[in-house]
Amino acid sequence: MEIKKIAVVTLGCRVNQYESNAIAHDFEKHGYDVVRNKKDADIIIINTCCVTKMAESKSRRTIRHIHNENPDALLVITGCYGQRAGHELLMIPGVALVTGNGEKENLAEIVDDLNERQMPCLDVSNIMMRRHFPAAKIKEKETSRVREYLKIQDGCEQFCTYCIVPYVRGPVVSRPYDDIIAEAKSIESRGFQELVLTGIHTGFYGLDLPDDIGLIDVLKGLLKETTIPRIRMSSLESREISDEIIDLFASEPRLCNHFHIPLQSGDNEILKKMGRPYTREDYLTLTKRIYKAIPDAAISADIIIGFPGESDGAFENTIDVVTNAGFAFIHSFPYSPREGTKAAIFPHRVPGALKDKRQKLILSIGDFYQYRFAERHLWQTLEVLVETKDREGLYQGHTDNFLNVRFRSKKKNLIGKFVRVKATKNDHGILVGDEIEP
Repeated sequence: MEIKKIAVVTLGCRVNQYESNAIAHDFEKHGYDVVRNKKDADIIIINTCCVTKMAESKSRRTIRHIHNENPDALLVITGCYGQRAGHELLMIPGVALVTGNGEKENLAEIVDDLNERQMPCLDVSNIMMRRHFPAAKIKEKETSRVREYLKIQDGCEQFCTYCIVPYVRGPVVSRPYDDIIAEAKSIESRGFQELVLTGIHTGFYGLDLPDDIGLIDVLKGLLKETTIPRIRMSSLESREISDEIIDLFASEPRLCNHFHIPLQSGDNEILKKMGRPYTREDYLTLTKRIYKAIPDAAISADIIIGFPGESDGAFENTIDVVTNAGFAFIHSFPYSPREGTKAAIFPHRVPGALKDKRQKLILSIGDFYQYRFAERHLWQTLEVLVETKDREGLYQGHTDNFLNVRFRSKKKNLIGKFVRVKATKNDHGILVGDEIEP
């Protein structure tokens, strides 16, 4: 039998990226040849996103572009957009199968049986009924790399009024502790230097488990059971960052001092309308606690601009929090109504032109604070995990607090290694320097 070639295309978040890698690995185990070039593939898996209208539009454009590029390939659509509105995607030319998030762990088996079904076909289960974490797909040994993601949790039960994610990801399901440690050891054996824990609502880890186990136990277990030099957290909600977690990060040099804590708004009334379970005062108190324990920590945040009812005063309150929180980086997005969420029918929409104006202002403020955070580290000696080398011959990587650093070195093959760099220039928030010889 001829071995079929598949390619996997990923849109959206790092959880999707992790799941795409697991999908590709599963197809390899089923005898498929995973290829990078989509033009060579017989089957193309497209892992979609639907967090915003723009993300859905990008998913549709990508599907059409891939079909035009390789019209003979079978297109298999999966992910959040497939979960939310698979019938829409089924109408796009070239699409043979649409599945949801609940089918990802069995996608290879579903595709194996595709020839026996009438195409195009829709195979999307009710994600709200899922009660277990997808089966672990631990990879075998491979060549050394820099950074790897480890998914420890899926689902969300917070139901913020603007967010479609709980409806397409389902309830919280936590990965068994032993499976997490087993994959971490596999990642360690494959030479990765940094491990990033990720999930849809990572701080809710353990909520569904019968044992009294939580995120702090996972962090302590990884520190004890592995020797991976860096362990990094993805996004954590403000109410889930306890004093115990802060103290652990302050005392353990292998835990990266970068906290990504979604803010969304700095106005209490808007936060209440969003369904966010904290106040601006709560948030600022947390940032002060982190900086007191870890003075060199980087704190970053997501901010939504133009939520329904956001007045000039409410926007000023957001600017005030950004100013006082001392963010190292911010990610700002204009509000996009999602059909099926509570906020989609909220009155007092903010006009598009005003949203754009506020977005530009908040981004310029974010650029200033990113520059200022980098400036604090000028002329310091930094430990950089090297990730790439650019066309100008400069290596690039990140510090543990996620400063982006470029540097010169006469040495070859530094990718995946830790290098001491003296920063001599601040280029719009990116530090440039030279390697310090041992």
